[in-house]
Amino acid sequence: MVERVSEVAMALTAPTSAREIAERADCATAEVRPHLEWLVERGILEKATDDPMRFVRNEAYAEFRRITELTREFETPAAIADAITEYRERERDLAASFEAASPDAVVLADVESEDRDEAYDRLSEWRAVTRRLSELHDAKRRLESRHVD
Repeated sequence: MVERVSEVAMALTAPTSAREIAERADCATAEVRPHLEWLVERGILEKATDDPMRFVRNEAYAEFRRITELTREFETPAAIADAITEYRERERDLAASFEAASPDAVVLADVESEDRDEAYDRLSEWRAVTRRLSELHDAKRRLESRHVD
């Protein structure tokens, strides 16, 4: 049960009640509450509201965890540099397709209506690529600090 509650907790992007978390984890609400409090104490979750009690994933913790996973995956600054190059190329391609400097500069209303679904998908990918690039750079800095001669 702890694993199910933790998995649900890490997927929370909006304030969510203990009852909703229990439903998603296929557990009783009373059983879930102590685990949610434990996750809050550890900084994995945050209490978004007190009345009613709602929880949300701690984004700083989630980012730390993603960066830690990247350092394990790539192991060396050189290996992660190759991934950064690949993501940077994809980011440039996506920027060129929108003729924009950043995903925030894109206005989907300016896209032809028949192309909007595809544009939305590419814009979502661009945002994900941009976020991943930031995480890769952070992971590279962490790896470089470990590999100082």
